[in-house]
Amino acid sequence: MRTETKYNIKRLLSFNTIKKYSPLWGWGVLFLLVACSPSDDDTPDRHMPITFSCSDGDQTTRAGEVGLSEFISDFKVYGVNGDIVAGDFVKKNTIFPNYQVWHTENMENTTSTNTSNWEYVGTVEGAMGTEEQTIKFWDEKHEGHYFWAIGNYSQRGGFTYTEPTALPNEIVVEGLTQENVKDAGECLYFTAPKYVPRSEYGRPVKLMFQRYCSRIRIGFYEAVEEHNELDDKTYKVVGMNFYKVNSTDGTFITNEIPTTTVCLKGDYVVEGKVKLSYTHAAYKGGADGVTTETTPTETSKAMEFGELNIVGTESGVLPNSSSQALFTTLSGGSQYMEVMPYRNESGLSLQCDIVVRTGNRQYTQQNVRASIPAHYTDWKPNQSYTYIFKVVTKPDGIAVILANVEVKSWVSDGMIEKEWHNW
Repeated sequence: MRTETKYNIKRLLSFNTIKKYSPLWGWGVLFLLVACSPSDDDTPDRHMPITFSCSDGDQTTRAGEVGLSEFISDFKVYGVNGDIVAGDFVKKNTIFPNYQVWHTENMENTTSTNTSNWEYVGTVEGAMGTEEQTIKFWDEKHEGHYFWAIGNYSQRGGFTYTEPTALPNEIVVEGLTQENVKDAGECLYFTAPKYVPRSEYGRPVKLMFQRYCSRIRIGFYEAVEEHNELDDKTYKVVGMNFYKVNSTDGTFITNEIPTTTVCLKGDYVVEGKVKLSYTHAAYKGGADGVTTETTPTETSKAMEFGELNIVGTESGVLPNSSSQALFTTLSGGSQYMEVMPYRNESGLSLQCDIVVRTGNRQYTQQNVRASIPAHYTDWKPNQSYTYIFKVVTKPDGIAVILANVEVKSWVSDGMIEKEWHNW
């Protein structure tokens, strides 16, 4: 990396000056390069500015993938340094006290601190009025630095942050809504803590953002049989119609005609306060991480998860295996509903009418209920939850039971991965 002298630093343009070059604001990108670009061998140099980037210096997005630049327009970055004392990291100084970082299109290489379209150096409006955000350098007197960031700061209207005397650190975000988490451009993004030892000083710091959002999909299949002397399977499920739920008291609305849209009774956060707690445990044999908590400020007892279109399938009947389960579909074509991460302690439940055909006869089993126990509804950020129900026969008629639950990291199918690299 090339060395920045004090004379170079004096020539840095403020953010207010930078805006004159390009008044158009763009969406953010996952990584930030400030002050310099990596050298060919990427070896650390002394007295080098702290920069943020991807690990190999390539700022391009892989073909066929949507980068976080489509979703993040700004973020705040935090950083501390410290030493290892008795097997633990002890903080010494705050390096980045919630620095504001913006993205501006067509700004790459227009200043000595702007090798991508990001800038953190310049004049900003802070809590104490006009403040100067100056370039930061690696402090070689200390053994390591920690960094973490929170994205789309301006979309949320701000968050509170209390500077602690030691790790962990906590960030509180007010007013995050269900509509926010459904919109990738408005959702809250955050990173896990990133530790950089002295041996890596001078290299760009890689930050990986996660979306503060869980997602859920609902599927159904059938195993309905007529137990006669020939044990022939002649029953077919040709329709399921679901009752809506009163969002205030959680009662099923039975005086309205049910529809093919699946509505699940539960406890959903419509708006809430989010706390991100950054923990450090690596030097005690654990792992660094971030713990999340949602405190509801507005809740609902009902949520609709899309249409179960049995009639629209090729066979016109419900599949008869879990691997071929039919999933609900939202109006945009997705199987997944994004929800606020939350521990839904009441679980989920549904009520439906089931239309069964056998030979030339068709009948409807009414007011069939099913549930998902609460130990399956502890929703974490960046996790996908799949609930598959099975329609079965019982001595007293038709029933619906929970047959399968899948929980996995949110893989890249158009949104975000657990570790999404933007190269």
